[in-house]
Amino acid sequence: MDLHGFTDIRQFRVPVAQRLSANQSWNQAIEVCQVENIPDPTSRWRDIDGLTDIFPSQIANINPLNLPGPIYGADTDTCTTGPAEAPDNVLLDNNGQEFVFRQAANATEFRNLVAAGRSECFLGYGADGNVHWQLSLIRQWWRNRDDMLTELGEQWQREIAEHHCKPASVERWRQALLGGSRGYLQVYGFFVENGRVPTEADLLPDVD
Repeated sequence: MDLHGFTDIRQFRVPVAQRLSANQSWNQAIEVCQVENIPDPTSRWRDIDGLTDIFPSQIANINPLNLPGPIYGADTDTCTTGPAEAPDNVLLDNNGQEFVFRQAANATEFRNLVAAGRSECFLGYGADGNVHWQLSLIRQWWRNRDDMLTELGEQWQREIAEHHCKPASVERWRQALLGGSRGYLQVYGFFVENGRVPTEADLLPDVD
């Protein structure tokens, strides 16, 4: 079944480094593996629910530009580290604050989003989105996509995106709002309503 980039990140584990070596980024310092491949000792490997020191709940301050999903940017700093650590998943808004435009589709992207959270000075990321989102809120978010496209207009493109973000990610976000994320939102809507990944036998909900 085509899951449109959705991955249940509960399957991933990371041991979070406490400091960086010289000339090293967090996405280079953090390891990642799937739960069935955890090497010994297991005590240092944490799942997403065990990373609250990096991802405290920020639902009250969630940036409305975040694509619905487990990880999100809220009241982040404006140091532009997120797009550097997770260039395929994080962009900046008009204020220079970080938001997740694409949820992790694989282990590498999950590690990079953890790195973005680890590099955040204000602990401005959260990872309890699965508790917050429900189908009605996903539909509401999708109805606002034209407003989001307008907000991220030519000035944003010229002053923010071109200087700090990966060009392919900027275009991918634009295409997502033009309709490209509909399939992902249907899969995620099913996931939050049923607590599991859909199969071929399941009927996905409409988000329009």
